[in-house]
Amino acid sequence: MGTYIVRRILQMIPVLIGSTFLIFIMVFALPGDPLAGKCGERPCPPAYAAAFKEKYNLNDPWYVQYVKYGANLAQGDFGETYNGISVAEQLKDRYPVTVKLGVMALIFEGVIGVVAGVLTGIRKGGFLDNVVLISTLVVISIPIFVIGGVAQYFLGVKWGIFPVTVTSGEATVYQLLLPAIVLGSLSIAYVARLTRTNLAENLRSDYVRTAISKGLTKRRAYGLHALRNSLIPVVTFMGYDFGALLGGAIVTESIFNIPGIGNYIFRSIRARDGASVVGAVTILVLVYLVVNLVVDLLYGLLDPRISHD
Repeated sequence: MGTYIVRRILQMIPVLIGSTFLIFIMVFALPGDPLAGKCGERPCPPAYAAAFKEKYNLNDPWYVQYVKYGANLAQGDFGETYNGISVAEQLKDRYPVTVKLGVMALIFEGVIGVVAGVLTGIRKGGFLDNVVLISTLVVISIPIFVIGGVAQYFLGVKWGIFPVTVTSGEATVYQLLLPAIVLGSLSIAYVARLTRTNLAENLRSDYVRTAISKGLTKRRAYGLHALRNSLIPVVTFMGYDFGALLGGAIVTESIFNIPGIGNYIFRSIRARDGASVVGAVTILVLVYLVVNLVVDLLYGLLDPRISHD
């Protein structure tokens, strides 16, 4: 187990290097001038422009800029924005909000999706099964910004059940409740369908029928054998989806005015601020890799036949 973990951690290094390189190149290739709007409507004085470009290595070729940035990044220095603000401080303030939002969405996704999938998988073809299939299909078909807008209007503005937006200061669990439901709504539909399909297939398997014929109760056979095997692809999906939730929170955070990393990345891309974008995405990639490592380790708990030795 220890050797497997060390090997996976070593594999993360080239992935991080490759991801930062690709993001840096894409940001560098964006059209626009970082000096645009720095001096109002007038062009910046030549002395200021020269000092600005020298400070942020804009006179160097893109590959030299990346090498300098990568060297600082390896030392934990995420650089500064074009406004002179530390990127690390910005990430420190914003990432906890987005992580809290993503974890809450993942909890809704896991609890509601798995419960719905189990109920429909056991009673496949029944009334509840048809209701869940139709409702999840509707959710999958609607864009997330439409779901967010409708939920914000009815549950926030009209009925006043949840806050309309996140107020200034630290975002509370109550303020993030509705955005988390909106963010995880699409994934809830996928988890429910995935659980239902795998559970229904496993319930027809020979090992489940054999367990029941040997005297094991249906509840224990379904829960101990069928459900555990059915959850392996669900855990895989949720592990992948956690990274997608963090990266895909841009729309949700914009709708509910959440001071998270999604808004930060969006504004940084518009400002062509490479240090901010690369720093934020690097943390996203790192979180994604760690979560996938945890998911791989969970396989052994769900299925003892899977070994990492």
